[in-house]
Amino acid sequence: MENDAKIFAVIVCYFPEREILGKTLESLSSQVKKVILCDNTPGGSELARKFKQKISNLEVIYLLKNTGIAVAQNVGIKKAIEEGADFVLLSDEDTVYPENYVEEMLKAYFSLPEKEKIAVIVPNYADINRMGERRGFIIFKNLLWKRILPEKGLHEITQAIASGMIIPTKVFKDVGLMYEDLFLDWIDLEWCWRARAKGYKIIGNADVVIYHRLGDVGKKLGKRFYPVHSEIRHYYIIRNCVHLALRSPYINFLMRLNLLYKSIRNTIGYSILGTPHLKHFFYCLKGIFHGVIGRLGPLETK
Repeated sequence: MENDAKIFAVIVCYFPEREILGKTLESLSSQVKKVILCDNTPGGSELARKFKQKISNLEVIYLLKNTGIAVAQNVGIKKAIEEGADFVLLSDEDTVYPENYVEEMLKAYFSLPEKEKIAVIVPNYADINRMGERRGFIIFKNLLWKRILPEKGLHEITQAIASGMIIPTKVFKDVGLMYEDLFLDWIDLEWCWRARAKGYKIIGNADVVIYHRLGDVGKKLGKRFYPVHSEIRHYYIIRNCVHLALRSPYINFLMRLNLLYKSIRNTIGYSILGTPHLKHFFYCLKGIFHGVIGRLGPLETK
């Protein structure tokens, strides 16, 4: 099945930049049967329409408002499944793939034993905001999230970011789709935890590297590096972290403690590094409050 596997790419965009989205589409369109671009831009992006004229296997789904990453991903995933896809490749709009990406990832997937228990295979990624530094993979061990940096091989890991994920579509029947109420952030990680709780494995392929931009800018505070976003994005990061720490049925007690610690540490980091500082601090506190009371969905800013 490796050579004739039908793979669809699902990309989510929001006010996309021409050069960045162009590189993503150019690097993927020739490697998959179809690219589904789910456009979260209010009113629809004119840029998405222009790319549709140039790329023959591109379908653009205009959601006409910001529905959130999870909703947009689910729209694309459902479309791919309806059209008979064997695999879905998830991507953000700011990720660039090597020319043999899909071929190498599928080759690795089909080399694995007990493929029926593989939920997703992911690549290593190099962070554009860190001068292309390779970020490796994350495992949870002894109360801490540990980053491993293998040079090669396949490794069982705890979680992964969405960009580059290749998921067999049959897995969605058991694990389910993305958790839409989160709206933004922690969606990919929560799906990984859910898959693992159901007995599936998350596999990282160190032999393949993609280029991804994590955060708007990267800043250091002491020895720690923070991907810094807007204050509203920081709200979602903190809110969903607290919500999952308190309510997710798919993580253990030690993971919960670690997530609560992360929410406090990130609140301090974002408030110091984000400007204006008080505005970022306010949105982080609001995120903590909403996470505690379980208020999810999009943030009402009016």
